[in-house]
Amino acid sequence: MERKAVMQGKGNCILNGEKSFQTEGREQRASSLAVMAERIREQFIPAGMERDFVEEAVRINRVVMTAIAFFAIGAELFNVTRVLFLSQSGLQTQNNRIYFSFYLLLLAVSIGYLAADRLLKLKIRARYGMALAFMSVFLLWQTLFYMYDISRSISLGKIMAVTTLVAFSAVSVMKPLYAVCNLLLNFGLLIPYTYAACGNDSGVLINYSLMAGTCFIIYFVRFHDIRTELLQKQEIVNISHQLEESRKQFSLSREQYALILQKSNFITFEWDIAGGEVRFSEEWKKVFGKEGRIADAEKFIREGRSLKRQYKTEILQCMESLRNGESCVKRDLLLPVAGGAERWFELHLILQPDETGAPVVGVGMLFDIMDQKRRILELEKELETDNFTRLLNKTALESYGVRKMGELRPGERLYMLILDMDSFKRINDNFGHPCGDYVLRQVAGLMRDPAPKGARVGRLGGDEFGVLLATSRRKEEFLQYAQKLVEEVRDIRWQDLDVEARCSIGISSLGAGEGNWEKLYGDADRALYMAKRAGKDCMRELEAG
Repeated sequence: MERKAVMQGKGNCILNGEKSFQTEGREQRASSLAVMAERIREQFIPAGMERDFVEEAVRINRVVMTAIAFFAIGAELFNVTRVLFLSQSGLQTQNNRIYFSFYLLLLAVSIGYLAADRLLKLKIRARYGMALAFMSVFLLWQTLFYMYDISRSISLGKIMAVTTLVAFSAVSVMKPLYAVCNLLLNFGLLIPYTYAACGNDSGVLINYSLMAGTCFIIYFVRFHDIRTELLQKQEIVNISHQLEESRKQFSLSREQYALILQKSNFITFEWDIAGGEVRFSEEWKKVFGKEGRIADAEKFIREGRSLKRQYKTEILQCMESLRNGESCVKRDLLLPVAGGAERWFELHLILQPDETGAPVVGVGMLFDIMDQKRRILELEKELETDNFTRLLNKTALESYGVRKMGELRPGERLYMLILDMDSFKRINDNFGHPCGDYVLRQVAGLMRDPAPKGARVGRLGGDEFGVLLATSRRKEEFLQYAQKLVEEVRDIRWQDLDVEARCSIGISSLGAGEGNWEKLYGDADRALYMAKRAGKDCMRELEAG
């Protein structure tokens, strides 16, 4: 019995040892995964910047989400009223009930967000999470609404879902994982559904995929800029802490100061708030060609002839904000440099108070952001361009039309021209798709090169093109341009062969207060079909009225 007990005790010890070993192994693996996850997170947002990033996100997102919520409440109250009281069928049809449910859902979510934001005393992270949740619901609502909308009627004007995703990428501030998940989810729903709804049109698949890629690029460029800004702000704060021992001079040694300037592309300066004097680093003279000491900074700014009034005002506002006790201000400024050119700079100005909290010194830096601005402009241009013809794409042309209709002055009219190729499929069938591509590019050139001054020329899709012109001149010039297009399209040759290219054109126009974009577009479309019914290869205008 004693021997059996001893053996059983040894067995239990071995079993317990194996369990302990397994537990330790699991803990080690979990620890390794946690370390790996932390390293990946550090690549995006370092631990020291986590709070600053969340605060910046809450500051920006709260403004954006509040504006969206108020707009959504107003729009959906109108839509609910329209369905209940202005629609003849009311809630009797399934279609109206579905639309009504969409409107009611967004109305409730928007009111709920505003109520929670105003009434609940939430901590900063809770506000961050609430804004992101509302953003996700709003994006998904837009996507599902678009999908149902397009199932009812395929229209060139339904671009709100994609526009919302582009705005989401460009304006909102969020962590990469959240942004990627939202974009993948919504484009994952939009692309296959729109592709199927448009009859498996490969152009739709390509354009929406390019739009999705562009959204990812816009988000990561913006995220990189915000991350860089926070790093710069953190660096400025660190330098400011080092300056606290001296109110009138930089506490950094000349060697440290020179090293910072060698490693960083910025100009540093110190502003004596009481005396008005500003002292700049040596880079100031190299870039701007001016002395590194200015006795009266505000007088220098007000009397400067080369600086534009807008940026004078912004700089003076920054100085006034620091004088009133604001800890940090930032502005993007277009400043004249040596040689007469202008470059974009990002101004950071940090307050250094005394022991009582009174403002004493402003520590500032000017970062050259010309390359960042150029990249953003290039991305915006690419987003508005049809890759095949290099004309404006449908979204850009329609956005211009909507905006311009609201900006028309008395006596000014917005003209719209829609050009559609006649029997274009026959060209592809008889001469091949390379010939068809060549013809479309030739048409794009014929429309773009002689277009009236101020006209916007774009491709609406497939073999259909559009032109918009806001003018107070007589319409004959625009009609002559259209008639010349009809004639010149006939002369297109492919390898010296007459491919019998022909087109039909419809024209409409509206003045201020005569209608909206949808009416202008619809009138031009009706004029186009008047030309088709008249035998094609001609132009027709739908008179306003």
